[in-house]
Amino acid sequence: MTTLPIYQIDAFADRMFAGNPAAVVPLDSWLSDAVMQNIALENNLSETAFVVKLDPSKNDGADFHIRWFTPTVEVPLCGHATLASAFVIFNMLGFGGDLIRLQSASGILTARRDGDAIVLNFPRQSIAPDDVPAHVLAAISNARPTRTFRVASRDTDFVVVYDDASVVRNMTPDMSALGKLAKRGVIVTAPGDQPGIDMVSRYFLPALGIDEDPVTGYMHCVVSPYWAERNGKSNVVGYQASKRGGIVDCTIDGDRVHLKGNALLYLKGEIYLPD
Repeated sequence: MTTLPIYQIDAFADRMFAGNPAAVVPLDSWLSDAVMQNIALENNLSETAFVVKLDPSKNDGADFHIRWFTPTVEVPLCGHATLASAFVIFNMLGFGGDLIRLQSASGILTARRDGDAIVLNFPRQSIAPDDVPAHVLAAISNARPTRTFRVASRDTDFVVVYDDASVVRNMTPDMSALGKLAKRGVIVTAPGDQPGIDMVSRYFLPALGIDEDPVTGYMHCVVSPYWAERNGKSNVVGYQASKRGGIVDCTIDGDRVHLKGNALLYLKGEIYLPD
């Protein structure tokens, strides 16, 4: 049998059982895509991250290569599983520095220590005005949105903006209808309704095997530039209003977004694979 270490981390969380749980599997070398996909399916978390240590002198300064899998597909970018991976690298793998450079399908990403928190440097996700089909809007809420967009860089996700945060907090979408969107997810967002919170958002993507992602770094790279522009400032704080809930501090820096959050170790163990 081959044994692999595995860690489960609550990311974007300041207490246990909050934020977004992600599995992290450090590897000496890549497994087959099929095996990694099966591990992610077995974990049944929104994302499982796999990381392989690199020689920075041969990989444009990158310390690790990271890949992310939902239970059904590999995805090109994931914030909370990157935060979880950085937590593992800093605290369990003996990494000596305060800045990790991660090679990924979305280019070089970085994670740096900031006290007890970790700050990710991610690509900003542009949005473009677009009509959302009526049946999709009906599947998420009876409330009328103020604006609708799509994520321009990925051409996969709809973004629906409301004026009232309670609409976002209280909606109960028809997941069977949203599951027919063929790789599309739906992001819903509204102005913050509590002191210190600039935006309230949620992210539904049953077509990718996740009914609702608890706290999403990528999604905040979509919504934070929009709310920063509307509010006339470069730093905004988002609350993701899933059942678990989580806060993401976002700073817009040109075409990048700095995502700040905390993480906690929930469990560690071993995976047993047949040779």
